[in-house]
Amino acid sequence: MKINLPLKFKNLFLVQEFRLRILSTVVLLLLFVGLYVLGNPFISYFFVMIFFVLFYEFELISNNGTKKNKIIKILIFQFLLLTFLISELYLSNIVDQFSNFLVILTFSLFINFIFLKNYINWLSFFISNLIILSFFSLINILIQPDGLSFLLYLVILISTMDIFAYLGGKTFGKKTIAPNISKGKTIEGTAIGICVTVLMSLIIKHLANFNIFHALIAGILIALLAFFGDLLESYLKRNIGIKDSGKLIPGHGGLMDRFDGYFLNLPLYNIYLIS
Repeated sequence: MKINLPLKFKNLFLVQEFRLRILSTVVLLLLFVGLYVLGNPFISYFFVMIFFVLFYEFELISNNGTKKNKIIKILIFQFLLLTFLISELYLSNIVDQFSNFLVILTFSLFINFIFLKNYINWLSFFISNLIILSFFSLINILIQPDGLSFLLYLVILISTMDIFAYLGGKTFGKKTIAPNISKGKTIEGTAIGICVTVLMSLIIKHLANFNIFHALIAGILIALLAFFGDLLESYLKRNIGIKDSGKLIPGHGGLMDRFDGYFLNLPLYNIYLIS
């Protein structure tokens, strides 16, 4: 039986940006699967390294400070993140995890406050703190007994929201949600993304040990937080006057463009897991 796909959907495959986006997504997923198989501590150390690249990318677009100051500041943050990871991996019987998390995170945010005057505006300062909080939350999730499975659950759902909101918007999208911030985000695409994400949450609920009710709520919340994280980054880029945060990932832009769906999700997901 021949299935006639909407013309818009067929035409997507003729767009180079879309093909690059699909290829980059596949490569990133394969990379994550490889890290997932290696497990800890490899995946945790990897994200500590990724933090430097992502935060430096953010600093380039949102900070007026000198290159030297940017690198020194990021190295301090990375050292603190690495200190937290090592202390949890090898001193977990000596150091209380929650207290250690709060102390090092608070110190990191205090250091960021010292560099407040270098940020372009309060929004960029807020997002910088959100990125720091997100990566500390990510490491804290990974060091949990079932941290890898919890993270895999989150990655699958955010990726589902990103892919199907994009496809739904390109295929059926008519009404934009916030045209002054992002013309590509439509009501139709977002609704499709949320629905498919909730369905995926129900299918893989075992990864997070959720029942049907919890999986339903988690699917909705994760999809919405991914959407608002994307919208927040889009607002920052529009405020600054750029289209992408970088050019590192073909079809997506920079690392921030790929990770924006995690900035709101990771802190709240971490709070849920440690509560």
